[in-house]
Amino acid sequence: MKRFVILALFFVGCQSPTPKPKAQLALKYPIPQYNQISNNCRYTFEHNQLATPKTLSACGITLEYTSLHATLYLTYFDLTKFSLDTLLLDLDKRLTMFGKQAIQVDESAFENKTQNVVGSCITIVGNSPSNVHFFGTDTRKHYLTGSLLFEASPNYDSLAPAIAYIKNDVQRLLETLQWD
Repeated sequence: MKRFVILALFFVGCQSPTPKPKAQLALKYPIPQYNQISNNCRYTFEHNQLATPKTLSACGITLEYTSLHATLYLTYFDLTKFSLDTLLLDLDKRLTMFGKQAIQVDESAFENKTQNVVGSCITIVGNSPSNVHFFGTDTRKHYLTGSLLFEASPNYDSLAPAIAYIKNDVQRLLETLQWD
């Protein structure tokens, strides 16, 4: 009996650990369906139905992605009252402030000659409180800028799929941006 117990302990105790398979997060986002934004301001664009538009100020709105715990803040400026250079400097200051933990900063320029829109979408790769910033302008009368914020600690690895999903919506916003 003693031999059986020792032999059983030997077999149980000498098993090599079996490695666990690598787990991957299975995040699935709905295919975007877009609606035209309607407001009393001098611009229009298409937004994802997943995002709920809410009025922030006279011509500033938010697009709230409640299921992603994210908000896209949009602010409009009339360039007859504000300097384009000052607004672009403000964007640069925001990028400097939010980019302190950046591993990389990616910028994609945008131009739509038929709608008279030029702009840029900047993605901060790293643990930043705000990873996506953008602007669209006609350089004479209109300037629309925006930033993406999450209701979570800045952890880029965890937020990357949601950032990529919303960045596609920002690209669609810039592509469909029109001035009155």
